[in-house]
This record gives sequence, C-alpha cells and structure tokens, in this order.
Amino acid sequence: MFQFKEKSSIESQMKQWLIATQDEYNKNRYVRIYDRCEMKSEGLSLLMRCQTNDVDGLCLVIATVRLNEMLQSKGWFKSFLKFCVAINPWEKIAIEDVDNLRLREYCIRMGFEPVSEFFANSYIIDIDAVNRLEAKVFSS
Repeated sequence: MFQFKEKSSIESQMKQWLIATQDEYNKNRYVRIYDRCEMKSEGLSLLMRCQTNDVDGLCLVIATVRLNEMLQSKGWFKSFLKFCVAINPWEKIAIEDVDNLRLREYCIRMGFEPVSEFFANSYIIDIDAVNRLEAKVFSS
C-alpha cells in the first residue's frame, strides 16, 4: 500500500496518487504499486483504491473514511464526494463496504446503486446526483 510520507492536504495527496496510478496503468496496463493509498490529514484518514470487486477496469474507490468528531455531520463527506467527482479520471466512483448505517441510508437516498447483488453494501456513485448537491468547496 502506498502512503505519503510528507504532510500535505488531502486534495494534494489525491491528485498525486491519481497521477501516479494512471501513469502506472498507462505503462503496464495494470496497477500494483499504486493500487491503494492511505491518506491522512488533520482529523481524518482515508483509504482509497483504484479497483473494486465486480467493477471492470479502474474506478475511484472510497474504501475507508475515518473522521474525528469535529468533522462529523458538518458536510465534509458531501464536499469530498463532489471533489472526487471533479478529479476522477475514470468512469466510475464506488464506496466500498458501507457498514455505517447513516452512510448506507445516505447512499440509498442519493440513488447510488449497489455494485452487485453479492456486494450489496458497496455502491456506485450517481455522478449526476452528486453534481446537483449543494456543498461547501472541499478543503482538507
């Protein structure tokens, strides 16, 4: 798993990781070194991937999100989704293994579809629905 050593914003880490991932894919036609990346910033940590079960090809995958209490219920995730849509170089974005009941209800309310019947707690994001969201500009 790739992890940034320097402290930088999530925006910066995401952009750097996506460039490295796409470069590796363009060179090798597969991704092994940059297939997942742990990102950290003040009060949060993320695990992002570029592949998930039952989705062909590369896609932006939100695998784990951990927010401290100060960031919870403040619109952080909504802003992050909009940021992901804006910078995603691939066709799809997925949220993997949603165990958090509030987040699962949010995914269903937003019209996000399960990845598959087998992976019913993982969702493909409806990009148009996310683009219609009112949200603060992502900054983290």
